Amino acid sequence: MTDLYPSPPHLTIAVWVASDDELAFGQACDTAIEFGCTSSGVVEIAPRGRAFAMLQDLEDRSTEHLSGAEFDSMVHGAHPMSRPLKAGFRRKGIGTVIVEHLLGTATEPHPVAISLSAGALGWPEELSTAKDRKAAYRLAVWATDVLRDLTARTGALYGSIAVEETLPTPTALSTGTPLSTQPFLSTNLPPAVLRAFQAACPQSHPTPWPHGTFFPFWKPFPAANRSALTTASTTLGHALQRRTHEL
Repeated sequence: MTDLYPSPPHLTIAVWVASDDELAFGQACDTAIEFGCTSSGVVEIAPRGRAFAMLQDLEDRSTEHLSGAEFDSMVHGAHPMSRPLKAGFRRKGIGTVIVEHLLGTATEPHPVAISLSAGALGWPEELSTAKDRKAAYRLAVWATDVLRDLTARTGALYGSIAVEETLPTPTALSTGTPLSTQPFLSTNLPPAVLRAFQAACPQSHPTPWPHGTFFPFWKPFPAANRSALTTASTTLGHALQRRTHEL
């Protein structure tokens, strides 16, 4: 169903919150609306109380077409029996936009993302025309603004913008899965984490936001120093795990 499946390659604007990923899901829907998206009324749901890593683990998930009020209630977690997994939106000039839970584990909050077609941002730069580069720039600016709002709205500890990459959970980070080359880090993280990413992204120009730091690296999406990025991401994962144990 196209209402829940943007055209590939996919651009993912994702965050991880330490507390309630269902609350963050509703907040991500609010961000989508704030940035020009309109609801399609389509939502994928599953019964409450089912732990999962991938959405495919939930064999009894289903897709519903809901009215405006019903859709809003569902995506904000007000339904007593079901929880939202994906919610469909549309935006002029972009097409299908979805809010979704990304790959996670059954024991920690899932990353939440606003996902859409990457369009010109997903093409090799050498194959892009001047028109493509202008379109890529506009989408990059929009995606950055969306990430800034989403991280502030949810209180996310970290996030990223990526093409055809998911956002790793703290467990995945601590075992060697790196963030993308467009990471966000909250001011609530230890200073050592920020220093590790500054060292890993020397060609980036960190952008300070009131609630954290964004490392933009648009060219678009150049090859990253995976070794340094993996080291920094492992530092982040360990810091998050220590934070969890201290709570």
